[in-house]
Amino acid sequence: MMSAKKQVSYSVRPEGDLFAVYRDEAVLETPRNLPVAVASRKLAEVLAEECRSQGDRLDLRKMPMMQMTLTTLDITVAKRDEIEDGIMRFGENELVCLRAEEPAELAAAQETAWRPYLDWAAERFGAVLRTGAGITPPQQDVAELGKLREYVVSCDAYRLTGLSEAVGISGSLVLGLALATGHANAHEIVRASEHDQIWQMKKWGEDPAVIGRNADIERELAHCEHWLALTA
Repeated sequence: MMSAKKQVSYSVRPEGDLFAVYRDEAVLETPRNLPVAVASRKLAEVLAEECRSQGDRLDLRKMPMMQMTLTTLDITVAKRDEIEDGIMRFGENELVCLRAEEPAELAAAQETAWRPYLDWAAERFGAVLRTGAGITPPQQDVAELGKLREYVVSCDAYRLTGLSEAVGISGSLVLGLALATGHANAHEIVRASEHDQIWQMKKWGEDPAVIGRNADIERELAHCEHWLALTA
């Protein structure tokens, strides 16, 4: 008679100041062969639970918190300066600062949707960003962007990963910061980042492709929101 296959187990164990995720008696490793060990027990427990939900064979496509953990350990820590610069490039071409030249109705709707985020950035960070109309984003004052960069560089590696993801997904430094600081949630950010497409649908009718894309964006932003909550 064949013996039953032993079930794989996942657990969290303290490793100095960190909490490591174990598969049976071996610590999990990143693609760069670093231990999967994080600063937050809460995050480590979530990682272990993601592993348990997969069984013997892990599918990272279904493990968003593990994906972000691996990114943090293998990439963010090693390439922090590059990631900070990448985040700030979105500020140089800030989405919520660019208004349509026409129709005037769309430009007015953009101002209504995006002005509160610019006012919040001015109040929260002291950064006053310029707005403009056309196809070319207005050139921002380096000193004003520097005020936003102060927050970016203050983030530890975990939060920098979450912020980088949020900025990249939303296409906006200001909106990414709003999510990272808890000023807005994933649903609110996708409504702002996809404002023009949503406006067009209200005017001309729903587009299933746009609705599906927005749902995907909101799901990805929700993963960022969860990550940022776990690493707070």
